[in-house]
Amino acid sequence: MDSSQRMDALEVRVRRLSALSLVLFFLVVVLAVLPSARGAATESRLRVRRLEVVDEHGAVRVLIAAPLPNPVSGGKESPRRSPAYGVQFNDAKGNEYGGLTIADDGALVHCFDWAQGEATCMFAMPSGEAGFEVKASQDKTRGQLLLSPNGDVSLVLNDAVERPRIRLRVSADGKTVSEIPKSN
Repeated sequence: MDSSQRMDALEVRVRRLSALSLVLFFLVVVLAVLPSARGAATESRLRVRRLEVVDEHGAVRVLIAAPLPNPVSGGKESPRRSPAYGVQFNDAKGNEYGGLTIADDGALVHCFDWAQGEATCMFAMPSGEAGFEVKASQDKTRGQLLLSPNGDVSLVLNDAVERPRIRLRVSADGKTVSEIPKSN
């Protein structure tokens, strides 16, 4: 499979995972509201700091919280860049496998993870930078689509050791640059 086919397959997978996360989020909200909707004294709102969806063994698989706990990957907790609020997806062992968050520092992030780190992330940062990143299972960035605060947009494709192999950039004023660095 050539790189174009792999990129196409990855884009399809990311679209499916994004759609699944959206469906799961709305399902959690509907399930949370449904019992009160059937009651005689219907409340006009549901206010919680934390909502957990658990599997048949009691493991938290989907968490909606304000704030979210620090992520766990491979059984190890690591700190968040800033307190974050939103939805966290976990495996049966409690490892984070993705989420949709807004942080106190203004970062908006939607990621899906491998067992050892991030796989794909879409983000909008308080600096004005926005983008999409794809990483290999060893946390090596393989591709980035970035919009800089000044309006430049760039696409960078890296090899397995994160060396840029293709760079495309379009400045805010329309100037284009393409670069294919020489292989070492």
